This record gives sequence, structure tokens and C-alpha cells, in this order.
Amino acid sequence: MKTSTTSSEGLVTSKFLRWGTVVVALVLILGLLVRSHYVLDSQKLDADIRNELPPGTLKARVIEFILQRKPQFCDDLGTHVKARITGRAGNLIYRKDIILDFEFDASRRLLSFSKKVYLTFI
Repeated sequence: MKTSTTSSEGLVTSKFLRWGTVVVALVLILGLLVRSHYVLDSQKLDADIRNELPPGTLKARVIEFILQRKPQFCDDLGTHVKARITGRAGNLIYRKDIILDFEFDASRRLLSFSKKVYLTFI
């Protein structure tokens, strides 16, 4: 009789172990998906700007680049275009706001850009 009790306890433990493994795997996968969707990587954004928007780029192309990143706002102020892109910091605890300021010459070509990063505790 003792063997049947031990064997049924082993089956229950085995089921818990399998379900626990499945739950942990799902949580990890969900965490990676959430992180890749919401985390705003300021270094990647900086590299993208430098690669895709060299000095001399037309203002329309710069605005298109900004709008692809779904900014909270994008203001065309003539010789400047300012935008705020919002997301999460890498630890998912802080909100990250990146303020971009693009400067243009009289012929609407990019001269320079600046970037400021703000972290806000949620």
C-alpha cells in the first residue's frame, strides 16, 4: 500500500513541476514581449537619427522619421522641429521621455539636433 501512495504523490509532484515550468516560461516570454514593445532605447534612437538623418536632410524626411516613432507631440516651429517620444526605461519602473530638437537652415535642411532624456518615477 505504501508504494501506491508514494507513486500517486510522485504524479502530483510531477504535474506541479510541469505546470510550474509552463507558467514560468509564459511569464518570461510575456515579459520579453512587453519589454520590447514599451522600452524606449535612447541609444538606439540616437544611432537611428545619426544613420538615417545626416546633416542636409530635408525637413519633410525628418518629420516623417519622427512620426514613425509615434511621438506624444511633434511641433514644427519654422527653423526648429521639437518632438517628445515617451516610453519606459529599461527597468520598466520609470517613464522615459526623450525631447528631440532638430534645427534647420533657411532652405529647410537639417543643420543639427539635440536630445534630452527625462526619467519619471511611475
